[in-house]
Amino acid sequence: MEILGLAIVIVLLLVATIFVVRFLVLKSPTEYRKGFISSELASNMLNTLLKTAAIDCSQLTITELLQDCSQAKSITCDDGQDSCNYVNSTANYIFDQTLDKWNMQYEFLAYTDPKSPLIKLGKACKAEKRSKIFPIPISTATMYTKLDICG
Repeated sequence: MEILGLAIVIVLLLVATIFVVRFLVLKSPTEYRKGFISSELASNMLNTLLKTAAIDCSQLTITELLQDCSQAKSITCDDGQDSCNYVNSTANYIFDQTLDKWNMQYEFLAYTDPKSPLIKLGKACKAEKRSKIFPIPISTATMYTKLDICG
């Protein structure tokens, strides 16, 4: 009788565990949480991109290369690319290895005038989007980098 009682207790614990996993762990995120996650993803991706060191470009950061891109375009990297082309190809590679693999739509812009961006990657969001904008000081004005995560 004691073994049968122990078996019933174990079965009840297993059933309770299945309900916990089903309703709490596998629950899809709520709408406000999805928006927060997208916003944080945009912020973290953009922050990381701007602090990335360019190995082929005298260990300058992407921020420094963007500053040069918007002003003089005087920096030429080891592979012969100017600062704008280097940032464009590096950002394209990073987003291809992350957001594209995760099937996330995005738009990345680097601009001083939003109507004529220096760098534009991805496609404009047609539906809801979460954006992060980081200002970059330059001598003549302020440059902005913007990452929109769609959906």
